[in-house]
Amino acid sequence: MSMEILSLEHITRIEGHLNFTVTIENGIVRARAEALEGTRLLERVFIGREYWEIPDIASRMCGVCQAIHRLTAVQAIENAFDILLPEELERLRRLVAVGGHLQSHIVHLFIFVLPDYMESNSILEIASRNRRLIRNALRMKKIANSITEMIGGRAVHPLTPVVGGLSKLPTRRVLELALDLAKEFMRLAKETLRPILSLELPEFERKTNYLSLYNGKEYPLLRGSIRIFGKEEFKPEDYEKYIEPITEDYSTARHYVLRSSGKDYAVGALSRVNINHSLLSDSAMEVIKEFSLKYPSYSPFENNKAQAVEIIHFAEDMVNTLEDLIHRPPRFEKIDFKVKEGEGVAATEAPRGLLIHHYKINKEGIIERANIITPTAQNYKSMEADAVAYTTKLLSEGTDNIKRELERLIRAYDPCVSCSARFLREHAPILR
Repeated sequence: MSMEILSLEHITRIEGHLNFTVTIENGIVRARAEALEGTRLLERVFIGREYWEIPDIASRMCGVCQAIHRLTAVQAIENAFDILLPEELERLRRLVAVGGHLQSHIVHLFIFVLPDYMESNSILEIASRNRRLIRNALRMKKIANSITEMIGGRAVHPLTPVVGGLSKLPTRRVLELALDLAKEFMRLAKETLRPILSLELPEFERKTNYLSLYNGKEYPLLRGSIRIFGKEEFKPEDYEKYIEPITEDYSTARHYVLRSSGKDYAVGALSRVNINHSLLSDSAMEVIKEFSLKYPSYSPFENNKAQAVEIIHFAEDMVNTLEDLIHRPPRFEKIDFKVKEGEGVAATEAPRGLLIHHYKINKEGIIERANIITPTAQNYKSMEADAVAYTTKLLSEGTDNIKRELERLIRAYDPCVSCSARFLREHAPILR
């Protein structure tokens, strides 16, 4: 009996602490995504708290996806209270979400991914050879930070989205300044993303189940049903009927599979584009055509290019939204609502994929139960299945540096390990 173990410890250029172990025994390959972050038990911190405290706490799950965690928590509480916002306030919130996506995608593509394809160890080495490229990428990141701060109150952990609306509205002058920055971002994006869109990615495909929001009207971020590509569609509040958590003794994060089949599934930019590519902006469609991108795509490596396509889309969306808000500004910051007993679920699209927040609230507005499902936790089983299939392919081809290739595969998922690891291994779900 022969056994070989490929152990990827302390994988670099990802968020958080993830080990990945691939075992090859008599030609059979197995893989384990081992999230090793300390358990946070954040949902238990929510219990007994007042509803208005939750968005601030929830955003602290992650320093990368903080904006969308806040927005999702706010929407889940609003759903529990049956609050419906006017379109203008929804659009302002969408700008905060877009800013968070742009911040995250830029960091992933230029700081984490690009060194893999430019024979470099870091962005600093790339900058020494292509100063203009990195300068432009960092300028884009700064613009995304600035627009998030203008609308959300802070570049990181924005403040203004609150239950019932926003705590403060931007002035017309702020919206005009944000529009100027958004137009600059759009000009920079078309040039700066060319190296990403031109990458020669590894030849590898594996079909899986792709999940994302879908509403048929616009590229989804904050609203929609949940669609399984090529299959059914379900309401966010029915997520427990379709998504099943699995506790693995080797990981401090839960893993997830589809309840009906027990099979893995993927969320993220590639899933969003696979399901919603017909709803992308004109600029994004032009990029898809220019670089001969094909959707649906079944290569996990294409998640990198899907993020680049999304940056182009969100840049145009940001310009259009700001122009509309300047002409049709919100009339008030918040709407009146009553605190009442209820249960609310919100599903949104975080940079890394589908995000679900679920709260049960008593009549005094106190949180009684909570559940949060993060994108990376949902991707672990797909990541493992891809690692098995890709390793098998590499072995058949006689590839020497399998570890390097597996690291590129894992990085393509853009894992955010910290906010996926929140539960003690022996605990059942907090909210059923």
